[in-house]
Amino acid sequence: MTDPALKHACRLFLSRPPAPPVADTMARLAAHPAARDAVDEYGAGGAVATLEQATAVRLGKPAGRFFIKGVIAQLCVLQAYADARGCRNVAIHPMGHMDMDEAGALERAAGLNAIRLGRHRPFSLDALQAVTEPLAAVVVELPLRRAGFLLPPLDELRAISAWCRERAIPLHFDGARLWEAAAGYGVTEAELAALADSVYVSYYKGLGGLGGALVAGSEAFIAALAPWKSRYGGNLVTAWPYAISALDGLDRLAPRMGEFVERARALAAALAAVPQVRVHPARPHTNAFQVWLPGRPEVLDAQHRQMAAAGEWWLFDGFAEAPLDGWTMAEVQIGPTSDQWDVEQAAQAIGRFAANG
Repeated sequence: MTDPALKHACRLFLSRPPAPPVADTMARLAAHPAARDAVDEYGAGGAVATLEQATAVRLGKPAGRFFIKGVIAQLCVLQAYADARGCRNVAIHPMGHMDMDEAGALERAAGLNAIRLGRHRPFSLDALQAVTEPLAAVVVELPLRRAGFLLPPLDELRAISAWCRERAIPLHFDGARLWEAAAGYGVTEAELAALADSVYVSYYKGLGGLGGALVAGSEAFIAALAPWKSRYGGNLVTAWPYAISALDGLDRLAPRMGEFVERARALAAALAAVPQVRVHPARPHTNAFQVWLPGRPEVLDAQHRQMAAAGEWWLFDGFAEAPLDGWTMAEVQIGPTSDQWDVEQAAQAIGRFAANG
């Protein structure tokens, strides 16, 4: 059996369940009010326009532009800032998505110069103040996924925002999980987005959409993204399935993010008492965190497949080396599938898995 087949055969999912059948998804989208909108043409009108307006309002920004891919969206953002400021330097975190997951697109495709700040935690105001070169923009990923879905302290983030504004340096939030970050901070999305000049959000992660992203900001800045969107091949002839699924996620799942954050924190607290399991961070900053287990990734992966073959639990989507010799890391991302189990059940399942390892 393949991993997808093993996953589909399971009854309970710690996080990231398999996609529902295509027919079910199509039926749900067809029933959405936005399905009665006109068909968009190259991103103009229809459900795409509805989504852009709804998201911009939710983020408290004057305008928004839909993109089919987050990589395209953020390259367009940074290209526009670099052009406007006549500078190719961009401050990023070396564990951020831009640096770790995009095959060097920032430098090799966009021709920008990455100034990397921080190591295993979100970078601080002190690190930013130490930069002596001019900057086209500062990018903060919220949360910093590869470091354990970490958020900078809110006061620190506010200080970074103030520092950038005092120097007229654009601050951009890489907010693929901004919905989760706002819930983790205990603020609204608009309160969080107000700290940045531009914000990127994703629709297919926590919101469960088919794909797609949006950049929100001032009307002038969003207009400046249009030619870059074309240059990066970001215009589909029509994008209504993505837009309707995103609107569906905004309706159904965005209001539940606080609930998912609290469930993640309760599970992390329960796992603190489980032998051979380490949780990072001890109190999750959002609805997601890392679990560290003793053993090698390939061994734990084989063991996980055996557990899944019993048809009960699918715990983790993958295993990677942890930054501690002899340990392996897996991610937990709490969403609506957690309605099917309670915290004690999940902690016991992880404990059994760790004990067999």
